[in-house]
Amino acid sequence: MLREIVTPTTQSYTVQIPLEYLNKKVEILVLPVEEENTLHHETDIIRKTAGILSGSNIDPIAWQNEIRNEWE
Repeated sequence: MLREIVTPTTQSYTVQIPLEYLNKKVEILVLPVEEENTLHHETDIIRKTAGILSGSNIDPIAWQNEIRNEWE
């Protein structure tokens, strides 16, 4: 797989196809990349909340059953 993030300065861009892809069907996509601030904000939330309950003495199976029982 070939992935490259570029900032084009013109509407024309030349792509170098790797030798192993020659004579094969390939898909070329052009997608906008999200702004870094948005990505940083999302990863910051994950970093701050990951493992937030790890210090608690919670049985995950019992907790899951309790939540399911609330909806029955």
